[in-house]
Amino acid sequence: MRRLLTLAAAFAVMSPFASAQDVPAGTVIPVMLTVTLDSNKAKAGEPVAGRIMQAVPLSSGGDIPKGAKVLGHVAEVQPGDGSSPSVLAVQFDKILVRGRSMTMKTNVRALASMMAVYDAQVPLFEPDTTPRSAVLTAPVGGDASFQPDNPEKSRGKLVLFSGVPAMGCGTRVDSEGWSGALWVFSPYACGVYGFGKSVVIVNDGSTEPVGNIVLASRKNVLVHAGSGFLLRAE
Repeated sequence: MRRLLTLAAAFAVMSPFASAQDVPAGTVIPVMLTVTLDSNKAKAGEPVAGRIMQAVPLSSGGDIPKGAKVLGHVAEVQPGDGSSPSVLAVQFDKILVRGRSMTMKTNVRALASMMAVYDAQVPLFEPDTTPRSAVLTAPVGGDASFQPDNPEKSRGKLVLFSGVPAMGCGTRVDSEGWSGALWVFSPYACGVYGFGKSVVIVNDGSTEPVGNIVLASRKNVLVHAGSGFLLRAE
């Protein structure tokens, strides 16, 4: 019995989800909102929820499964008054995996509206002779490309993502040749997509206060459920 207990304890230590832990820095996390953010209605402290849209590989081993719940909260809200913009700040705090919690602080690399998310999943070209993995799509923030973005594992050496990062965004969000978990986003995606000029990212959460993602609008900050965040753990 003692031997079994010892082995069970050792397994619990090795398991990546055995206890609460931080998501490793640099991990790319694609999240779809399951609630709507509205600066005219939201209140500070109000819960925010979403879900992981693609299995997220972890540098520590294992992965965060697709469908895992993401929890956060509204950190600040300021409705506009005509002379000053509306502001809404949100923080994503943890991921629930099989009943266990992984804490995190994240910055936002890109935000896509519900319609931009939908459009990115509609095939541009899908010939009968092409395998499903080779369907041509236009990911958010990048040029049209075939999936997946991994020349070592892709079938028939498919075309890689291409694109040019927006000013101030640096290089790709991932490592070239390994897309990690991008869902509908290009690794070059950076900024706001599908909102026109109505919503901007004032603070991406990478500076103090770390994890505080601040959105602003001249009218109303409105991010519908179904919109997507491409997050990166700090």
